[in-house]
Amino acid sequence: MLKFIIRLAYTAVMLVEALILGRIVTDFVKANPENTIVSWIKTMSDIFIKPFEGITPSTLKIDALEIYITPIIALLFFMIAAFILSELLRSFNRE
Repeated sequence: MLKFIIRLAYTAVMLVEALILGRIVTDFVKANPENTIVSWIKTMSDIFIKPFEGITPSTLKIDALEIYITPIIALLFFMIAAFILSELLRSFNRE
């Protein structure tokens, strides 16, 4: 049962990572925020990105390129969480 719960949490974290990655890509290409899909991605990913606001400056400007740092920090956090969950799953598979 515990293995199932960990696997479910791992799947949820991977879906959150995909959502944040979609946010990073749409921000990078400056997608139209009025588009339904882009709006949905931004709305859904805000839930997972908001806790990381204020850790660093929100943007990094290099000439005309503007990179949003907060979603990248959130993605790194969830990648670490996914790694920990995958290691827990691997430890339960050895039993």
